[in-house]
Amino acid sequence: MNRFLPATIIRRLAPGLLWAAGFTLAVRAQAPETGAEIARRAGASGRATIYSADRRFMVSGMTSAENMVLAGQLAELAGQVEEKTGMPLPLQRDQVLGVMVQSSSSPDAQVLKMQGWDEGRFYQRLVVPGRIRLDGEDLMDGACWLLLNRHAAEYTPASQRAGMGATVPDWISAGLAQNTQAALRSRNRDWISREIAEGRVLSLAQVVKQEVLPPGRWREKAYAAAAVEFLFPDGDLNTWAALFKAVGTRQPIDPAWLRKACPALRDRNPEKAWRGQLEQRARSRTLEAWSDRSLQIEERLLQALNFRPRDLAPGVPDDVPQEAFARDLVDYRGQEWTRSVAAALSLQVQSLKLGAPPPLQDVLASYAAFFDQLTTPPPEKHSWWRRSKKDPAKLRPPDDATWQVALNQLWMRAERAHQDFLENHQTRKRYVDSFDKAAPGAFDDPPPSVSDLPRTRAQTYVDEVEERLGQESF
Repeated sequence: MNRFLPATIIRRLAPGLLWAAGFTLAVRAQAPETGAEIARRAGASGRATIYSADRRFMVSGMTSAENMVLAGQLAELAGQVEEKTGMPLPLQRDQVLGVMVQSSSSPDAQVLKMQGWDEGRFYQRLVVPGRIRLDGEDLMDGACWLLLNRHAAEYTPASQRAGMGATVPDWISAGLAQNTQAALRSRNRDWISREIAEGRVLSLAQVVKQEVLPPGRWREKAYAAAAVEFLFPDGDLNTWAALFKAVGTRQPIDPAWLRKACPALRDRNPEKAWRGQLEQRARSRTLEAWSDRSLQIEERLLQALNFRPRDLAPGVPDDVPQEAFARDLVDYRGQEWTRSVAAALSLQVQSLKLGAPPPLQDVLASYAAFFDQLTTPPPEKHSWWRRSKKDPAKLRPPDDATWQVALNQLWMRAERAHQDFLENHQTRKRYVDSFDKAAPGAFDDPPPSVSDLPRTRAQTYVDEVEERLGQESF
């Protein structure tokens, strides 16, 4: 794991370097508002900080509609963390986890996790790359790390409430984040199954040594998810509380501590129990294992395509219906509220790609391309002596007519991809069902023949006509 050393240094030093540069973590309590309330108050620009509905997250840096979408996703993750740990998050009304989205970022930009004690208060921040380069898995890993550290901070003695504060090992936070998504659980299970078949399984001792993991999709994260499920079962309040207390009081989460605190390892050979757990996961053939979760993700896509414009953007004209379909946005292209709604829907659709199978990812990418095109209108007309500024990152249509044609073509492409996905998915389901049909038993009643089935009045009439014609032919 030597390749993880640079990430270790960066993350451990980041808070101190930022503080030294004059960065302050303190953001004093404000009267929180949520969702459409702030979006309406934001005015024509539609750029405002958004609080999540549970008042735990404050998202800024994008349009108010995009901030609202991301805040909702983080609130959903917080609820899943509470369900997994069996403990409510110790976030008071004036303790908000700030998420700042960079307006522009380099291609190699990564999620930056920050936290620290300041005058007896614990502050946390998450700085993420811009919407185009935002990686859903890295965002979840970072947010989960902060949320678990918030639990540990509650157990930190007053004499130790200084500096960066206690941190859970990355294998625990990344593993829990992976287990909050059914699609990722399915993907990780398949990954470990292949590893078992190839005879290169990571030992439990190797997994629990990974205190720091780099961003991205690594095989170690699949094992981290399995280890969290094995050692810290869902809803096991006692084991999770023991973990947070140990982290908060700076105890090492090493194999000795795990053998003592985790019921899964008591009076058992740790590596043998671990191997049995992995093999059991690989052999499991539950409904979740057979399903690729495609239809569930596709249903969320349909929900995104049918939306309420006033819930996503301010300044929506009175003649716009309360509920709209994504295709309707073409008729309202060029309006400020339409661009805000399209940007939010693009972010929402792209977030569904996390864990989706490749065929469905293509569908989601097609719809996202349609929404992105709605945010790039033709350039404004200028006098011949004034050159318009060109944005190399956005290819703009030359005029409105071309823009409309491009939008219609992108929409039809997305619909075709959507239909092809559904047809292929149905074909696969029929193929799987063909293996589940039981063979008829020796004593089963034979299926009724066509002659045994009741005839309708129309069929009886046709039978009589055919019989009469047959008699006449002889």
